[in-house]
Amino acid sequence: MRGNRGRQKLDRSSLALLLRRLLKHKKAVSLGLVALVIVDVMQLIVPQVFQRAIDSLASGMATRSLLLEMGIAVLALYLIMGIFRFFWRYMVIGSSHRIDRDLRQELYDHLQTLSPQYYDQTKVGDIMAHATNDINAVRMAVGMATIAAFDAIFLSLSTVIIMIAMNWKLTLLSMLPLPVIAFMMLKFGKLIHRRFESVQKAFSTLTEKAQESLSGVRVIKAYGDEESEDTYFSEKAEDCARQNIRLARIWGFFQPLIGALAMTSMAILLGAGGAMVVKGTITLGEFVAFSSYLGMLTWPMMAIGWVVNLWQRGAASMDRLQRILTTAPDISDGPEDGEPVPAVEVRGLDFTYPGTEVQVLRDVSFSLRQGGTLGIVGRTGSGKTTLVELLMRLYDPPEGTVFLGGKDIRRMKLARIRSMFGYVPQETFLFAMSIADNIAFADRDIPREELERLASIVDIDREIRNFPDGYDTMVGERGVTLSGGQKQRVAIARALAVRPDILVLDDALSSVDTETEAAILDRLRQDISKLTSIIIAHRISTIQGADHIAVMDDGRIVESGTHDQLLKNNGFYADLYRMQQLEEEAMKDDASGEKEGGQE
Repeated sequence: MRGNRGRQKLDRSSLALLLRRLLKHKKAVSLGLVALVIVDVMQLIVPQVFQRAIDSLASGMATRSLLLEMGIAVLALYLIMGIFRFFWRYMVIGSSHRIDRDLRQELYDHLQTLSPQYYDQTKVGDIMAHATNDINAVRMAVGMATIAAFDAIFLSLSTVIIMIAMNWKLTLLSMLPLPVIAFMMLKFGKLIHRRFESVQKAFSTLTEKAQESLSGVRVIKAYGDEESEDTYFSEKAEDCARQNIRLARIWGFFQPLIGALAMTSMAILLGAGGAMVVKGTITLGEFVAFSSYLGMLTWPMMAIGWVVNLWQRGAASMDRLQRILTTAPDISDGPEDGEPVPAVEVRGLDFTYPGTEVQVLRDVSFSLRQGGTLGIVGRTGSGKTTLVELLMRLYDPPEGTVFLGGKDIRRMKLARIRSMFGYVPQETFLFAMSIADNIAFADRDIPREELERLASIVDIDREIRNFPDGYDTMVGERGVTLSGGQKQRVAIARALAVRPDILVLDDALSSVDTETEAAILDRLRQDISKLTSIIIAHRISTIQGADHIAVMDDGRIVESGTHDQLLKNNGFYADLYRMQQLEEEAMKDDASGEKEGGQE
């Protein structure tokens, strides 16, 4: 019983949320409902016209002019109904699409405020299901379901009043099935709600799998794993179909049942009403009119099930959407909005990712002056990327551990912090648009000349010009048409385009050869000489010119100093440097050997 009460409470609160969104468009909806009332009134007049015509024919009082007047009246009524039916559909359904638009935009805007931690814990397929199926369900609930409910209530009440005025005994007899319909509505409504939630969950899982497989299609083909992926996808598709069939089974039984009960009313009318016509209690015209009004009640009876289904779906979807919309961002603005000096200081930083127990960073401390360059080197998994993400508050560091210009970043506005950084992440991401648009991603007004200059700095201008469409070349999803090195260089140009105060390169040249890397770094040093820079790399050649180098291992800074100082320390950095030198010499020897062999 407690569980049922909880579910009912949830449904009511979700329906209240639907109503609140509908009321934001109350003017348009109100005009639509007025138009609907006019349509219903015209519809209620039509049986009266037919009653008069049939009674005239039955009594022999009908004339050609009277029948012509009746025909014109019916035609005029239906013409008015057509005009106002268009008007209410335009106003109400149009409002539902505007609610769809507003809710979709609100969801997207809110998702933008959530931290990477939320996306670490939430499947993309779930989010896509919310943004498609759930929003569509809400639109149907506030649009067609609302108008159908109002129409059913107004039309049924008006019809019943007219029928009672015509013959209250016949009305009571023909409406005997109505309590049964109400009981069936309550019985099936909750079951439909639960099964729709199962449908949404299965659809979310299927969407996630499809998105994952299509994103990784090259890996699947490389491993020849199409068959197992196809089997796994088929299982998810089968489960989604099964859940939809379970819902359709209930709905398919519910709708005809309501229709059958409605037809029971018509059968009662035929028996009782026909007897009254024979006895002369009512006229033939009244019987036909009464039959028409009872037929009008069939729609509200049928609409009960349809409306309940749509409202249950809409309420379940609105509840899921509301859970996202009320999810507070893990990272929020601080009170200070000043523009700090681009100098970085980290004091005794410890960090563990939320929801985990493994400490990623341990007692990390360093300082970087304005205009200085910090190089960070270390093994994979030593905490290098985590450190720079904390500097930008992509994740929240503990208070009193990270400072920009002497200000604790936990007390600063997020927009202010992130506007200072130009960031090239370890995993390069390009958007499915042109190369020019990717470089100008954060500044759409950047002149083409400046855009080409930035491309020249990262040594990709000539390659871009060799493409058939030059800078207007579309790069495909995630930049799939470009090589790894080309993607990295475009991403560096994009970071420079925002004119940052602090430039962060996270292993951003790992996919280019050492000669190209050296040429790019030489140009970069000239262009970013006044910027504060943080360069993360595995190759020491990338960071050996830095003002200060931090060597990280197992979440700690185990060595720090200049390149020369670290070589003299003869520690991890020196060992790594000598090993990389040997690798480069071996590669040169191999290359020269191949060249000599070719000449022979």
